[in-house]
Amino acid sequence: MARVLAVVLSAALYGLSFPPFGLVGLAWVALVPLLWALRGASLPAALGLGYAWGALATLLVIAWVVPTLQGHFQAPLGWSLAFWLGLGATTAAPYAAIALAGFVVAARRVSLALRPVLFVAAWVSFEYARSELLLRSPWASLAQVQAGTPWVLQVAALTGAYGVSALLAWTNAVVAELLGQLRDTSARREAGARLAPLCLPLLLVLGALLVSERPARPEGGLRVALVQGNVEPELRWRRSAAGRVLRRYVGLTRDLLREASQAQPDLIVWPENAVQTSVDDPTYGPPLRALARHGVPLLLGAPRSERWNAERLHFNSAFLLRPDGTHEHYDKRRLLPFSETRPLGRWAGIDTPGDADASEYTAGARPGLFDVAGERVGVLICVEALDARLARELAAAGATLLVNLSNESWFGGRGGAEQHLQQAALRAVETGLPVVRATTTGVTAVIAPDGRVVASLPADRSAVLDARVPAPRSGGTFYRRHGDLFAALCIAVWLGALAPSVRSELQRGAVSRSPRAAA
Repeated sequence: MARVLAVVLSAALYGLSFPPFGLVGLAWVALVPLLWALRGASLPAALGLGYAWGALATLLVIAWVVPTLQGHFQAPLGWSLAFWLGLGATTAAPYAAIALAGFVVAARRVSLALRPVLFVAAWVSFEYARSELLLRSPWASLAQVQAGTPWVLQVAALTGAYGVSALLAWTNAVVAELLGQLRDTSARREAGARLAPLCLPLLLVLGALLVSERPARPEGGLRVALVQGNVEPELRWRRSAAGRVLRRYVGLTRDLLREASQAQPDLIVWPENAVQTSVDDPTYGPPLRALARHGVPLLLGAPRSERWNAERLHFNSAFLLRPDGTHEHYDKRRLLPFSETRPLGRWAGIDTPGDADASEYTAGARPGLFDVAGERVGVLICVEALDARLARELAAAGATLLVNLSNESWFGGRGGAEQHLQQAALRAVETGLPVVRATTTGVTAVIAPDGRVVASLPADRSAVLDARVPAPRSGGTFYRRHGDLFAALCIAVWLGALAPSVRSELQRGAVSRSPRAAA
């Protein structure tokens, strides 16, 4: 029972470190009760404890899912609770169970000084698996918590988000080992010497700070205007409300252009799903093009469809409308499970209550890069900001600015929009590029390459954020050039430490089944 209570405490501390609570200091010790619970546990117990922790921690972080489903998607309470519990049971829990049970097994064969290293390897393996397999959900990673702590976040420029998670996992493991040693009277004299491992993560942070560069904000930098319409959610899904929604965005944009007639922005950005109809629509397309003819390119989110053989395909797209009347588009490549795709069939899908949304979307095939005012603008739509690989791909293709178009109006409860912003800050540090976010209801923001939010709009307000974009980090970042080398190393360490234990268990099982053993 004590082990179960420790797991519950650990998951609670973990959940409290995320928005809306944002007690980020707890992340440095949140895993200590979990490690205590795992100490000396059998393999079945470790699997159960790891699974329970992964499920409970996930459920606490994404508690906003229930009010989101009830409010925005008008789902019944029972169905909403079942879906929320299903996410907790599948997105992280299985990987946590395997990684933590593997740690428990392998830790029996390594020295005390190497256990923190092994725990870091297991933790990074867990986070990598849940980010890359099945539903591919990096949401609620340990690194994400530190988005408001730029000096810690700089580690991501070297290792990606996994290095930041490793830093916190290391500290948790060292604290747990120190507390375990202090309980042993004979080892108390050596406790001071065991503080030495704490220096290693601090050196990693120091190294990251030395190689990082806080870019200046030059006067001649790209100037963007991010339009936050704050359109009522119930209007967004009705075709009959398309004109009203469009007028909201057009009005805000015209006011901006009128006030900034002497110094207009280089780019105007509307969020994902800013309009419910294609830019080629005969009714709503002309006002959009007329707006771009004021001399400023307009980047906005809108649906797109095309016929492929006998089937009509629907895309969640971003369009760049140029002053000369031409336009380009980018189709979202990473779609949101259950809302934009149906991984478990139609019975597990989430449908919007209106008639202005396609039931299922098709993923795009190419990265979204647009040339604007001498800059290369890379586009990430909504949850694509969670995918470090997509951001790196845009940076490698020459992007000097990342633009995240997102529809945040569907978030219910508290914390979801802020957690999404945290992921965008990680992409900025990893690539060394500034990130600007245009959202429907907030958080609309400008993020510097070191992860600092340098400008933002209040949530739930119709407004325009007119700001200059910080310069990219000169020379890029190590992570941008080399990718997940650190994660691969951690996985190799975890598997390498686990292999002898697995081999020993297999040999023991073979001996027990042999005729001689039976005799």
